[in-house]
Amino acid sequence: MTEHIKSMFLAFLVRLTFFLTLFLCANSYGQGISLSESLDLRYSGSIGAEGWYFPQTAPFAEMPDYTTSLRGQLDLTLQFDAPLEIRANHRFQYDPDNSDRNRLEIEDLYLDYYSDNFELRAGYQIFSWKTVESVSQADFLNQTDLESDFLDADKLSELALRLRLIPNSDIEQVFELYYIARMRTTQLPVLPNRFSIGTPVFNERADHTYLDENEEWRPQFAISYQRSFFDNVDTRFFYFNGYNRFPGLISGFPDKAGLLHQYRPVHKAGMTFQGEIGPWLVKGENVYTAYQDTLINQLRERIKPSFFAYTLGFEYTFYSPLIDGHDLGWILELIGDSDSGKDFEELESFRPFRNHLFTGFRYTFNNVGDRSLLFGAFVDYREGDLLFQVEYEERLMEVFTVKAAYNGLQVDTNPLTQFEHTERFILEINYNF
Repeated sequence: MTEHIKSMFLAFLVRLTFFLTLFLCANSYGQGISLSESLDLRYSGSIGAEGWYFPQTAPFAEMPDYTTSLRGQLDLTLQFDAPLEIRANHRFQYDPDNSDRNRLEIEDLYLDYYSDNFELRAGYQIFSWKTVESVSQADFLNQTDLESDFLDADKLSELALRLRLIPNSDIEQVFELYYIARMRTTQLPVLPNRFSIGTPVFNERADHTYLDENEEWRPQFAISYQRSFFDNVDTRFFYFNGYNRFPGLISGFPDKAGLLHQYRPVHKAGMTFQGEIGPWLVKGENVYTAYQDTLINQLRERIKPSFFAYTLGFEYTFYSPLIDGHDLGWILELIGDSDSGKDFEELESFRPFRNHLFTGFRYTFNNVGDRSLLFGAFVDYREGDLLFQVEYEERLMEVFTVKAAYNGLQVDTNPLTQFEHTERFILEINYNF
């Protein structure tokens, strides 16, 4: 009965979100509504459709050749005549063929009190520490929705408290303290999802294990300090104590014929930076991770992992190199960690990018539709594996965006060989308001 009530409530929320989105798309109020002299409602969002086509033959008959979904997002902000606002940002996704991918997710639902030197934000939140274009080592505070898109996962909100202090000083600097109330688990792809590894994975919360007696309610903390160096290079130093977001997968034998999630406490410390030095935009992330407990790797060896991971690179823009008004941006980033060269079975969990170069080119037309072409590729400089994407994007009639993309994989080494059949063409159309 309880599950039936939950399903009915979720269906009601999906319909409410959908019709509220349609109403705001159709109204003529612009981007805000004045509710009173001291209260305004600001809103924005999108609604659209996305389709994937997989040209490669699937290794399992249950896997589809194409996937379609209806997607939408609605961002509401109540602004008071005071240093206070309430934000409610949520998204939905409906897949007519695979109910496991259906979502109604709260991305932000928080109360924000702020002043010139102080901010306190409490509720469901999404954070970002990312500075690089490719693989982020530092953007780990939020869980990700791997079941919806394993290679380009959306973030999931965390129930958290964030305190920000901006002292009065000659140097612009920011201190932040994060408290994350509980560990939010992820859903790993299972059949018929194209990104499933085929082996059964039990995503039910009752099947998860935690290497801490407080389980999902173990407190998690992070501290962060930001300041600029060389006038315009923004730098962040941080420390985190909590669960690693990607779970270890352990055998459920003899009780279950499949794999169970295991969530493991870690210490993480590192830094990020991004800024301009002359015509170059430099960026980077460096993170040291140390697990707090002894684990068993995929070779059944007992280990206590620790490793240093990094993504370092630069970006350079060529202005009007071929056609006047058209620009070409070039990105080059080095991705790796101190376990480079080890077989993936020796590791504690899924870490595919340990010795890679990423390069990308973005050609922007600088027209009214913000038309752009993007090519990006990951190259494993040890094994020669290649992952690449070609993408076209443009805004039409001010309110529509169209994106077409192709994701290709040419891989011969584990663990990415199990995803070779996920080569796909992507078409996405959105109405934005």
